[in-house]
Amino acid sequence: MRKIIICTVLLILSGCATKDYSLYVDAQKSISRDLTVKEAARLNALIEMTKSNDPTVKAVGIMMIQQNTKPIQLEPPKRNWFGF
Repeated sequence: MRKIIICTVLLILSGCATKDYSLYVDAQKSISRDLTVKEAARLNALIEMTKSNDPTVKAVGIMMIQQNTKPIQLEPPKRNWFGF
């Protein structure tokens, strides 16, 4: 009877835990790298807009440079009920 209770408790404690934390970290790195490249390309395009002779295009380019983009965040893997 004790063995059944111990096995049940161990299954409950370890059943909800995920071991995909390294996958989560790799995904965050990849997303961060992609967002950096995207932001650099966006800024290069907007800088080219500010070099235009048209004052309207210049104004729009400057306004777009000042806008901040919101980064993508992934939720970390869920832990079990007891935080392990």
